[in-house]
Parts: sequence; structure tokens; C-alpha cells
Amino acid sequence: MTSKLANLRVSMFCAVGLVMSAIVPTTGAAAAGPYQAEATLATAVQSATDKEVDGVTWHCEGDKCVGKAERRNSLDSYMKECRKVAGALGKLTRFYSRGREMSSSDLENCNRAAQ
Repeated sequence: MTSKLANLRVSMFCAVGLVMSAIVPTTGAAAAGPYQAEATLATAVQSATDKEVDGVTWHCEGDKCVGKAERRNSLDSYMKECRKVAGALGKLTRFYSRGREMSSSDLENCNRAAQ
């Protein structure tokens, strides 16, 4: 009798785990959604331009740039991401990505490394 009850408990626990894994998205799946970032250029562009940087399309008008991608999976660090953008678009005075605003000292390092 005890073994039947133990087996039933294990089966119920496994069933609940399977249901929860189907309902609750994993962190990796959430990270694979739409990507958006913002940057401000030290020198404004003369006319609206689009440029692809590491799978992200950056649209710049004046000194404002917005990067968008339907899905972006990257192992790049926040700093490396900034360096790639600065290397392709030019010196940045602001960089915002992954819900974070880059500090002025990190932004200086980003621009220096991008040269």
C-alpha cells in the first residue's frame, strides 16, 4: 500500500512539473524576443541612414539612433555591444541597451576601444 501511495505522489509531482514547464517561459526564451537599443551620436548624420551591426538594424536621424531586431541572441557583454555600435556608427554620447543606461566612464571606455 505504501509503495502505491509513494508512486502516486511521484507521478503527481512529475505531472505538475511538466504542466508548469509548459506554462512558465524560461529565461532563454524570454531573451529571444524583440530587441531594441538607443544611442546618441557625438556627430549627427547628414541624412537618415540605416546600418546593420551584428544582426541589429540601426536607424539614425540627426544624432539619434535606434537599433531593432526581431530576435537577437548574443553572448556579447554590454561593453562589447557598445564597442561594435560605436565602431560602426561613430563616437557615442549615450548608449542604452538591455534596460540599462551606460555610465559616462563606461561610455568613454567604449568609444576609446572602438577606435
